[in-house]
Amino acid sequence: MIGIYTLNNGLNIPQMGLGTYPYTDALIQSIPFAHGVGYRLIDTADNYNNEEYVGKGLNKCDLSETFVMTKFSQPFRTNDLEKCFEESKEKLGVINIYLLHWPYPYLWKIQWRKMEELYFSGKCEAIGVCNFDLGYLKELLSFCKVRPVINQFERHPLFQQQELVNYCHDNDITVLAYSPVARMDKELHENPALKKIAQKYGKSVSQVILRWDIDTNCIPIPASSSERHISENFDVFDFVLNEEEIAIINSLDSMKRVRYNPRTRFSKKERVKMLMYWSGVYELLRKIKNHRRNDTI
Repeated sequence: MIGIYTLNNGLNIPQMGLGTYPYTDALIQSIPFAHGVGYRLIDTADNYNNEEYVGKGLNKCDLSETFVMTKFSQPFRTNDLEKCFEESKEKLGVINIYLLHWPYPYLWKIQWRKMEELYFSGKCEAIGVCNFDLGYLKELLSFCKVRPVINQFERHPLFQQQELVNYCHDNDITVLAYSPVARMDKELHENPALKKIAQKYGKSVSQVILRWDIDTNCIPIPASSSERHISENFDVFDFVLNEEEIAIINSLDSMKRVRYNPRTRFSKKERVKMLMYWSGVYELLRKIKNHRRNDTI
């Protein structure tokens, strides 16, 4: 039976969530199916370009039991963060947890202050972050008024980020693991030790990995639109890994990312553009450009 985690602000959320990237119209059917299987935590983001489809799927579900989580991913709309939240909410129907998608250079501290304002206003039940490594997270905790309830980042047996996981746990920040099965990386899924553990429990390697997340106090959010995979991914609450098996999986860490590094995620050009936005130059140039366009018209 699926359990719950209590976030640091008292909100309870399930031990597993459903990722929705990169799916679109398939979500209209797959989300109600997942809800029927037992999923109650749905994860999306404004730049996945699928919030409208997630919302249509959620319309077929009992939202009183469902936690909807989306992300702010619009660095050049920082001044309109609340408006972005409302636009996402209109598409989704409800937002329970709002996350800052990346530590956007020069802007993320301003964005977090605006997230805190949203939380204090009561417009969302919880706020958190994504892709904050140890350095960024320590810096955030040094000034924040509201401690993030969640840090969502890449985590799987090939890239475990255990120091970051430990820091989150020590500071009462719940870990959500995205890409938890490493996008079906062959190095992981063809691993003999994992296959042996899977055979012992009559499970797939993916199921063993998801159980490892749960048994190490992390929330996996596997993404799928396939009914078979959605059902299989959720079927991990009838067994528990022992300490030896967890140690075997822990030993597989090879520091192999399958997604972006937050320190190198943004190009030099993007960073300069964010600096210009932060300094006000970006807005000034936009106004000049619009003025010239109007004069031409």
